[in-house]
Amino acid sequence: MFKQLKGQKGFTLIELMIVVAIIGILAAIAIPNFLTYQLKSKQSEAKTNLQAIKTSEISFQAERGCYVGVAVEVGQPLPVTAVKTAPWPWGIGAPPPAPGTLWCTAVFAGAFADIGFKATGNVNYVYGVNATTVAAPGIYTTAVDCPLAIAGTGATGAAGNNNFYAAARTNLDGDAVGATNGVSTWDAAVDHGANDCTTGVY
Repeated sequence: MFKQLKGQKGFTLIELMIVVAIIGILAAIAIPNFLTYQLKSKQSEAKTNLQAIKTSEISFQAERGCYVGVAVEVGQPLPVTAVKTAPWPWGIGAPPPAPGTLWCTAVFAGAFADIGFKATGNVNYVYGVNATTVAAPGIYTTAVDCPLAIAGTGATGAAGNNNFYAAARTNLDGDAVGATNGVSTWDAAVDHGANDCTTGVY
């Protein structure tokens, strides 16, 4: 019996410690990269929905003759620094579509139902459309409208609007990092598609 035990081989404590250390190093590298990849994948929501909002606004303008400002979903909390944005069930706070007589005739903040846009399921971003500044096409470059979107200016309409920008804002990771204090902002306008205004901020 003792001869059998003496002949068996196993790992030494040092060898086991080396293996554990290697696993720890790999985990320290892989886990943050995986979490970043998850956050990047969630950004596809903003790209898709902003493009759909842009298409809806262009269709609305073709029919009504103006772009219309759209307020954020009623009751949806705005993203803040150091607080992770919770998923929001789309449409639970949406007011009924406004009477068509109000469109393009006065300062007016509509709902997404007015322009025919509806997101699917829960959303991780807060969406709004600002159509207050009457700017000729070609003026709303990303350098012009990104600061406006980051500032979170109110979404309202005005008679004769011939341009707009749509914004999507969130804090996916709940941190306070970056010039925007952790709030990630995307935008889109007549002059360009979905654009990340806060690269590297989630």
